[in-house]
Amino acid sequence: MANNLTIIEQELASSTEEILATCPKFRILVLGKSGAGKSSLINATFNVNLAHVSHEQAGVSNIEDEITSEQNSRFILHDSQGFAAGETQNFETVKKFIDDRAKQQQLKDRLHAIWFCMEIPTENGALFERADQNFLRLDLQNVPVIVVFTKYDLLISKLEKEATDIEDDEELEKYVHQKAKEFLDETCVQPLKAITDTHSYVEVSTRKDKVYRDTLAQLVRKTRSHLDERIWILWALAQRANVDEKISACIEVGRRKYWRGLAASLHFPGKSLKQCLDRIHDDVIDVWNFNDPNMLLKCQDFKYLLANMVKNLDDRGSIHRRKVIATVAGIVGAITSAIPGAVAIAIPAAAGVAIAQWLYFAYQETPDILQLIMGYICDLTSVLQCLFWIMRVHEAEEVLEVDPHLIELALDAHSETGAQEFIHQQVRSFITGTPTFKFHKKDLALEELVKIIQSVRFKPEEAGNSQRHTLSMISRMFTSSTLQDLAS
Repeated sequence: MANNLTIIEQELASSTEEILATCPKFRILVLGKSGAGKSSLINATFNVNLAHVSHEQAGVSNIEDEITSEQNSRFILHDSQGFAAGETQNFETVKKFIDDRAKQQQLKDRLHAIWFCMEIPTENGALFERADQNFLRLDLQNVPVIVVFTKYDLLISKLEKEATDIEDDEELEKYVHQKAKEFLDETCVQPLKAITDTHSYVEVSTRKDKVYRDTLAQLVRKTRSHLDERIWILWALAQRANVDEKISACIEVGRRKYWRGLAASLHFPGKSLKQCLDRIHDDVIDVWNFNDPNMLLKCQDFKYLLANMVKNLDDRGSIHRRKVIATVAGIVGAITSAIPGAVAIAIPAAAGVAIAQWLYFAYQETPDILQLIMGYICDLTSVLQCLFWIMRVHEAEEVLEVDPHLIELALDAHSETGAQEFIHQQVRSFITGTPTFKFHKKDLALEELVKIIQSVRFKPEEAGNSQRHTLSMISRMFTSSTLQDLAS
């Protein structure tokens, strides 16, 4: 027994801790002239408040300096000015820095990505200096380069002012974005392709208006698409602009670690199974990397409330229901006292994928536990997405920390949109409608979890009337109108 428990302890080693032990921070070089919008870009992507990235005087910054933030410990920033006409010193400095980093033996010391920032011009003219062209043609030691055309909103504003003869708002928006696309292609994209077709590019605005919101998420996606398997999960942890990447990373963390551990743990019920789910819980929180200095999303009360959220999924008598709820509460590390009449709080969604194999085996033992855990996971997905967006859209003025009030707002949104009711209906339908013999397929519960998770994915631009109403309600709790903008 002792040897078996030792094996389980090894299996339960944190997946995220193993990843972070090799490379704890994503290292990125942001290259661009002063005024190109580097500070805003970094602040928006990593959800931090760095006072400045660019510098007023060329040559002031030291590319070797490691810029970090206490608000997000998962990235290291290196800053460098762009290349002035006829200037060679900074070009050689940047080239040497990239070459030196490529020679580092350990992954944590290497450069993981480069953002080459160019402000979108509002008039026609040469965009790339000769030194820019030379840099973009360099052999950059397999470090991915994303050319970021910044301040896209200024181009849109200029084109809107010029379109004085269009009065209809929808027609104006369609016209302006078509003209912006044509201008970008002529002024930015084609000149870049004439230099190199190696590097990806994306236009970005850091404004939080609906029309610009996806540009930052697209930058995150483009960056991720060029990263290898050793580093993309770290990128997903570090960035705080794209919820899809968070969910994808949660799935991958679960697949990498917990298939064997969860199956083995079923032979040792009680403490070891509790440890499995506690570990998954904490690992997925690590992936989401919220600004949560008080660790509210990992606290025992939080786990306890999560168990309470799914109490109505036990369809049997009240006495047995209390026993099952107490069992689930114990499994997730919660205290097993009387359950208060409160709703639960959320953790990252695709934890369900991480425990898919356990769900299969758990069904053989107790179908009621399977139903409760599936509801638990899917509820987490919905609430966490609400929490993500509530924090995201309200951070125009400051970088928020997770607090009980924000969590309550996320719970309200989850409830009022009808997501919780829908989730529980789908889970109950799956459990009662699936013949027991079909559960020999270990991925059956996993597939249903993913299906339900996708069904309740929340995207503000696709919000229905009930979701817009909920977001409007939430926004009135704030002094800012930012959430009203999101809901409109």
